[in-house]
Amino acid sequence: MTEIVICDADRGDLEYTLQLLQEILSGYKRDYHIRSFVSAAELLETAKKIHIAILDISLGAMNGIELGEKVKARCPGAEIIYITSYEQYCLQAINKVHAYSFLCKPVEKKELEKQVLGLLEHGNKCNEEREKVFEKILDSQGKEYPFLKLRLEDILYFEYIKTTRRAAIIMEKETYEYPCVMEKLAGELEDYGFAVTCRGNLINLRHVVKIRGYEIYMDNGGVLPLSQKRVADVKKKLKDFLNNNI
Repeated sequence: MTEIVICDADRGDLEYTLQLLQEILSGYKRDYHIRSFVSAAELLETAKKIHIAILDISLGAMNGIELGEKVKARCPGAEIIYITSYEQYCLQAINKVHAYSFLCKPVEKKELEKQVLGLLEHGNKCNEEREKVFEKILDSQGKEYPFLKLRLEDILYFEYIKTTRRAAIIMEKETYEYPCVMEKLAGELEDYGFAVTCRGNLINLRHVVKIRGYEIYMDNGGVLPLSQKRVADVKKKLKDFLNNNI
């Protein structure tokens, strides 16, 4: 599901943009979810997964550019569209956040439609490229599938089950198991933002909130172990991942 957020301190402008977006997506065939916020703090407290963020630059205590940085830190793959009455902020946002585009107020429906649908089309192509087929896979009810295609973005981490020589695929709402050689899997996914954190665990760096000591805090509320000998390597990989995706 595509998660879209809108943040604008002006309630009138917020409702107007929300209405336009709902009209634009009314015929969109894929699942999407839109949430609207009047403050940066409210958005950051509530939205844990973001694919597209439509942000006003003038928000108050935390401006839209600062909010965009925090959104990209939490969700490196998120794309940002800024709406603003102040064009002089555009260059700053390009340099700091790598915004996808800018729209001047009052927002025109045709321009918003062009930008949003362009992002959704691009996102669909990227998702197709970032999917992996798993063979002989079991779901949490024990049902076996000859093969199943999963989006890498949706996988929180893999955990090796030594007794069965299988790996558990941990996702937010489902867990799967399949026959696996962890060293081979880690090599295949290294370029897609995954890192080995301890013997038998391969995590998705895009779901890491923070590292504290020998523990990794994930965006689903889970806490995973980090072996002492891998601390420096995992921190470096996380830093590199964020730098390359923000």
